[in-house]
Amino acid sequence: MAGIKEIRTRIDSVQQTLKITNAMYLISSSKLRKARQQFNAVQPFFQKVTETISDILHHSPAMEHVYFDKRPHVSEHTVGYIVITGDKGLAGAYNHNVLRLTEERLAQTLRPMLFLIGQVGRSYFSERGVPVDGEFMYTAQDPTFPVRKRSVTRSSSCSARESWMRSMWCTRTW
Repeated sequence: MAGIKEIRTRIDSVQQTLKITNAMYLISSSKLRKARQQFNAVQPFFQKVTETISDILHHSPAMEHVYFDKRPHVSEHTVGYIVITGDKGLAGAYNHNVLRLTEERLAQTLRPMLFLIGQVGRSYFSERGVPVDGEFMYTAQDPTFPVRKRSVTRSSSCSARESWMRSMWCTRTW
């Protein structure tokens, strides 16, 4: 049986760990708040750029490109979804929100294409029998973002060209 001194040492250790965890939580919530403010400040700019590009494309009929689909006879276009989830369980709320948002979007789309990044999303959609068009399983130990970004982009854009995908959504929760 542990003595009083060992129990007090253990209690102090747990309290120190609690203080460190609380400090990490405060720092991360502060960083998240700052990132949200930056995102909200930049969002009107990107909205205006999107509207301007759309306006230019609608008023210039001579412009042709594989991504500018002007087929009027197609009523419902294919929509691609890039779903980014975690590999393990330490991001439960994030994974839940991303998967819920994806399920809502898939229910609204007649012809979806699904590209999954992360083990949680892969297992979630495979359990429900949802067809997946692309999976990208990478270990989180030694990430090399530019290389992986390139492979995801190439795969999803090739699928977009082959199936006349109308738009591509990257599922996010902010």
